[in-house]
Amino acid sequence: MKYLGLLLSCLLSCVVFAQQAYNITSPYDPATVPMSEEKRGEVIKFLMTESSQYPGTEREILVYIPQQYRDTAPACLLVCMDGILYDATTVLDNLISSGEMPVTIGIFINPGVVYDEDRNVVRYNRCKEFDSTDDTFAQFIEQEVLPKVRSLKTKDGQSINISSDPNDCAITGASSGGIAAFTAAWNRPDMFSRVYTTVGTFVAMRGGHEYPAIVRKTEPKPLRIYMQDGWYDVWNPIFGEWFEYNLLMESAFNFAGYEAFHHWNRGNHSIKYGTLDFPDAMRWLWKGYPAKVRKGTSNNGMLQEILDPESDWQEIALPFDIDGCLFASSSDAIVMADQSNIYKVYATGKYKQEGELEALEVLLGDGITAKGTTLYKNGKPVADQLYGLQSVVELADGRFVALCLPEAQSTKNVWVVNKGRGALAVAPDYRLCVTGERNTHHLISTIINKKGEMLYSEPFYHLHDLSNAVQDPTLGMAFDTNGNLYVATPMGVQVVDHNGHVRAILSLPAGGVDALAFSGQYLYVRCGKKLYVRKMKAEGHNPSKGAITYKSQGQG
Repeated sequence: MKYLGLLLSCLLSCVVFAQQAYNITSPYDPATVPMSEEKRGEVIKFLMTESSQYPGTEREILVYIPQQYRDTAPACLLVCMDGILYDATTVLDNLISSGEMPVTIGIFINPGVVYDEDRNVVRYNRCKEFDSTDDTFAQFIEQEVLPKVRSLKTKDGQSINISSDPNDCAITGASSGGIAAFTAAWNRPDMFSRVYTTVGTFVAMRGGHEYPAIVRKTEPKPLRIYMQDGWYDVWNPIFGEWFEYNLLMESAFNFAGYEAFHHWNRGNHSIKYGTLDFPDAMRWLWKGYPAKVRKGTSNNGMLQEILDPESDWQEIALPFDIDGCLFASSSDAIVMADQSNIYKVYATGKYKQEGELEALEVLLGDGITAKGTTLYKNGKPVADQLYGLQSVVELADGRFVALCLPEAQSTKNVWVVNKGRGALAVAPDYRLCVTGERNTHHLISTIINKKGEMLYSEPFYHLHDLSNAVQDPTLGMAFDTNGNLYVATPMGVQVVDHNGHVRAILSLPAGGVDALAFSGQYLYVRCGKKLYVRKMKAEGHNPSKGAITYKSQGQG
């Protein structure tokens, strides 16, 4: 029996698959035996010639519709990179027919190619699309591929009804397609819960080599993962030892408590063994369905220290626009504002209007506003000539620490820090403050002496970033009572220890975090237009309630 495979070749410094036929015959698995034609699923092909995510690209996409499909109920989904790999349509025919996996629509996506006006290839987009570690390809699937597929009709006139439940959705790929499958699920666990990666390129091509550390630090996500690789997998050693990085990923999954299976063999960088494993991989990924894929329990000590195991993120639905910064308040609540009103929001979801904002007035804290260069507390002016005022922290003695432009000067009421941009946080002992830094992945630490002088500023806190993009300064930071810093980032809430190391990353159901506030034991975050809250084991420090001493974590 012949089936489609892949031959590796070097093309524009990235791994590119070309289709090749392998002669692998039974008895490998009965699911690889083609069914009679009347029992086979339908394959619809179309050419995608426009893309907002990848302008100028063209690509062929193939859609598999199983013979058992009926549009009266949403089907499960399998997305596959590089077209129809693994003799997938035959295997799906068999496993769906036998009931070993649910009725599943397959979408097989080839990487994009850019042509010039004479139809000559000027750019292969595969490495960019597949090896990048941001969420662009997941967005491409969600916003461009799926709507197009859902607009199709089967040959018998049925609509394409695909489930949006991540528990019903799997994704797979080989080599660069393997890391692409993992990246899509990692960034968007609200889209995919099941991942099959073969000979994955978790190496230093576009940041994939960082995944083992990131997985260890990140709160587990609801993912089930099947990995395949060969002992002799080294396509290009410039990027690292490919099998070694797959071993590191396996170790990270085990440490972080994932339901993960691996199959290592004597193979090299080839689709052959991924094809042989495909039937068992599908059986394993879909075992117990429709039971939900659950989060595991991590061995990360910081996560265990700060997270309440009985609590998870809860969305707070509010009837006004969610935008801008969040600020800690009393009674474990936060304050926030839309364009004209100030609100107090509680962990229960209840809220009340606290006041109104005048034209050009901005909210900077609980009862703290600014207009022009003037700072106000409960409507009374505190200080003026605070040029470029961005963030303010109130201390217990009635003084304030303010992030301003260098032209602003400290007064008896306001200590001015002028290094950094965006958010500002003051440590629980009042001995240092932290500010964001534009266009970097660092936060600036500044020492505060007893006179209120700001000394020895330096980029001290280092944040992780898999987006490979220039980042704006964070809009949210807060310390807990143990001196750990919580930072709003595109990857989630990064928790940084005293020495500037990220020790934990909290995952959010809606992706990146735009703003946060830590009030009492409740951590509030804004993700785009959505507001979430989570009860923590740790407790946020409110500087307005006084300084506290916390135990040092040493030099480590």
